Amino acid sequence: MVIYLDVLLLSNLWADYALLHAAAALTHVPLRRLRCLLAALLGAVSSLVILLPPMPLPVTLLMRLLLAMAMCAAAFGIRPLRLLIRQTVLLMAVSLSFCGAVFLLSQLRQPAGFYMQNTAVYADVSLLTLLLGTAAAAAWTAFRARHRDRQQSRSFRLEMRIQGKCISLPALADTGNTLRDLFTGKPVAVCTANALAAWLAGYPDPVAAAASCKGFRMQPVQTVTGRRLLPVFQPDAVTLCRADAPSAAFPVDLLIAISEDSGVTSPAIVPACVIS
Repeated sequence: MVIYLDVLLLSNLWADYALLHAAAALTHVPLRRLRCLLAALLGAVSSLVILLPPMPLPVTLLMRLLLAMAMCAAAFGIRPLRLLIRQTVLLMAVSLSFCGAVFLLSQLRQPAGFYMQNTAVYADVSLLTLLLGTAAAAAWTAFRARHRDRQQSRSFRLEMRIQGKCISLPALADTGNTLRDLFTGKPVAVCTANALAAWLAGYPDPVAAAASCKGFRMQPVQTVTGRRLLPVFQPDAVTLCRADAPSAAFPVDLLIAISEDSGVTSPAIVPACVIS
């Protein structure tokens, strides 16, 4: 069979893109479109193993596992390690399910122009059909993403553990919060002093409370009322979940700033970049 590389790469690109989205949806983990596309591109390039001689099944499974880990690292990041392992296992399971379904279909229907080797799949379709299908899929994906962004609630719950105390706050994901730590570059969520009153009660002021935690520093912040310094610290652990899905919490790597500004409209304002 003649294998056309453009058809092979483009078809596997969209297949891997869909598999990554499936793995993210199963755990309600946010997935950025650009990172997903780059990870899918990595998977598409790996489909070139179809050109190699047949390899033993244990070797192909090991290659698929390493590829799944590399794709998850590109799509979701390497930290925390627990999340990377979980997403790798899920992507591996989804990929094997997809390959099994495709193999079963090929055995039952025996379509012409279908080839599968070393867990890579090739379907001999015309480039025009593939390009039109890709354009239609891209348009549909963009439409659904825009519709979801309009309809999706921005309400979350921010769960923190600070010095052994567990604190749960209603949170708002806001694209206007672009605050990042000057030293580490990590995003910073702004919490009101009133929302943290139970924890702050043991300290003379928010600065003293933040100073008792690791990563303490005074961060300059520009607000609508002017420029000020806010105490910033690193909680022991932080997770975020949608208000309508409290069981689907996911860890986030961010710092907390304490604001005494009465004009803040939410107990916690989270940078949108941590959930997009």
